[in-house]
Amino acid sequence: MSRRQGSLTPTQTVEIATLSGVAGVLVAVHLFLPNPLRSQFLFTYGEPTVVSAWTAAILHDSVSHLASSVTWYVIVMASAYALTTTWERRRPFWFAVVGCLVLAPLVTKLADYWLLKLQWNLVADASTARGFSGVVSAFGGLLYVSLARTVTERYGYAAGVVTTGTIVLGALSALAITSAVLSPSVAVILCTIAAFAIGIGIVRNRAKIPTWRAWAWSQRDGLLPIVVACVVVVVLLSQLFQVQLDETGRFVSVIAHGTGFATGMIVTVLGLIAEYIGHRSAKKPGNRLGTSTE
Repeated sequence: MSRRQGSLTPTQTVEIATLSGVAGVLVAVHLFLPNPLRSQFLFTYGEPTVVSAWTAAILHDSVSHLASSVTWYVIVMASAYALTTTWERRRPFWFAVVGCLVLAPLVTKLADYWLLKLQWNLVADASTARGFSGVVSAFGGLLYVSLARTVTERYGYAAGVVTTGTIVLGALSALAITSAVLSPSVAVILCTIAAFAIGIGIVRNRAKIPTWRAWAWSQRDGLLPIVVACVVVVVLLSQLFQVQLDETGRFVSVIAHGTGFATGMIVTVLGLIAEYIGHRSAKKPGNRLGTSTE
């Protein structure tokens, strides 16, 4: 019997199970790790260590904190995975996943410690940090770069630029409305720019809209993951850079989130560059098997 259309391959099943295992570890640690050990794994600003920078990333101080991390992790990684299943060479994706898991906890804690403790002295020695949001932010950077790569590969460089630029404008507009990180006047300006640009685009291309609509419908299976990923990145960015107190009375760690997002972008770009260079080198005649004259 032939494999049913749309069913998962064995490789995809293993990959999804691997990604799901990260969420499983977070839940298991929260439910079963004894409290005495939990306190030892926290990142303490008065006694920072490399080990605690990693271990603190898998700790959460409440069920709601855990649920937020796991939910966003699932949403972001599901979107990224759906995009990258269409890639011919998927090693950069897995390189970025591992890179985010390994580097993001350390880099985000280092940035937090250097700025909050050493530069601004805003935290006491006994203050602690925990949570997976810095790593989720890194995965957001992975998704953003993966989205740019997917759109550019399928529809060209111009489409990639427009998509990534639209995401930035959309995220800034959302932040200007929902967060004090940007003033209301900035919100008005950004929304006006977005509305004006959309209006100009509609007017200048109104004759092509029926053709574009037909094309979009014909490409709906490929465009759906892209549209979903765009929405996910915009909403994620609008949540990562909130400066109000959350439901537990804490400030969202904007520094860690920004550092994490940048780390995810850098790791993913480096993975794509390395894969491109390696692919080009493998295609050179002198590097092919059977070309030796010996």
